[in-house]
Amino acid sequence: MHGHEAVIEFGSMAVRFITDRGITHELVRHRLCSFVQESTRYCNYSTGKFNNEVTFIEPVGLDNSSRIDWAAGCESAEIRYFKLLEDGATPQQARAILPNCTKAEIVVRANFREWRHIFKLRAISKAAHPDMRVLMIPLYKQCKDLLPCVFDMGEAD
Repeated sequence: MHGHEAVIEFGSMAVRFITDRGITHELVRHRLCSFVQESTRYCNYSTGKFNNEVTFIEPVGLDNSSRIDWAAGCESAEIRYFKLLEDGATPQQARAILPNCTKAEIVVRANFREWRHIFKLRAISKAAHPDMRVLMIPLYKQCKDLLPCVFDMGEAD
């Protein structure tokens, strides 16, 4: 590349992530990307498609006591979500009670230059959210292995 990063704007990739709503909120801050995200507005978790349950993504790094509190909060939110549906609320109304740790699927498409930017902020930087790093570090390492001339920007661990 010899420092001319404009060339890597011609290459792009799309990645499908399964994560939580909070992390998708961080991903969509990257305005140069394109996104397709599962919408909780249309997801009715009381149907067979979702096995009649809400799926939650556990944050990394919880100790046992915190994990118990987290699980209790998720269980309460799920119970209240189904109660709202029983009482006639629509899925888009009932979703307001669901926490940020509700499972979400998102596809992110960006050119290689933007992926480099994302990796610098979300994989290499130790200041990145721990759950984001869990997603981004393996992807960064895979990209670095496949295209080192584009993605070898340092270590992420």
